[in-house]
Amino acid sequence: MSITVRLPTTLQTSGQDSLTIIEPVENIAELVRVLRRQLPGFPAQWDDSMLNFSVNDEVVLHRVEERVLTNGDVVEIILALSGGRP
Repeated sequence: MSITVRLPTTLQTSGQDSLTIIEPVENIAELVRVLRRQLPGFPAQWDDSMLNFSVNDEVVLHRVEERVLTNGDVVEIILALSGGRP
């Protein structure tokens, strides 16, 4: 199995903008567990509510952790945006 994960700038290390996961993962919840092991600082920096995911350029909006992944999928981590004036 091979899943490509596109990383936001804040998670890139050594200029890598993507990471290939070759461990078997069935869904986004399992992918996040793998990323927590492989990316230094991932657990300390990010809360799951700050992350959004797209799979094959389609934003996952509901039941994100359960979204099934298959060989060859491209997952992009998108940081949640907020801002503006109070």
